[in-house]
Amino acid sequence: MKPSRSRCLRALVGIGAPLAALGGLFYLYHYGSPFVCVFYQLTGLYCPGCGAGRALSSLIHGDILAALHYNAFFLLVFPFIVYYLVKQYIHFVFQKDPLPFFRIRLSVYNSVMLLIILFWILRNIPVFPFSWLAP
Repeated sequence: MKPSRSRCLRALVGIGAPLAALGGLFYLYHYGSPFVCVFYQLTGLYCPGCGAGRALSSLIHGDILAALHYNAFFLLVFPFIVYYLVKQYIHFVFQKDPLPFFRIRLSVYNSVMLLIILFWILRNIPVFPFSWLAP
């Protein structure tokens, strides 16, 4: 019996995704974040994601205070990102859905978007205490 094309793809993703994630974590642990913010390079302003790579690198090293300094907002949303990615991985590879899916109302989505924009604006104000938000 010949395996189906989707079964081969699921097996490839099932093996490849964790290996890629481990490889990325290994790279971050040993070499730090290789990413450069294009928005910062062009404008000199911090975007909401500036410092997220350095924050993840610090988190891997167990330095939570440094991670908070680089990007506090990223640290708050990181568990939700991991949950969503693990949920999608399990659903795609195993064709099961053991983790609950939380519906997000439009008002919550809009509030989160507003928080991101507010974080973006506040971290670019070069006055204490807002300067703490800059990476």
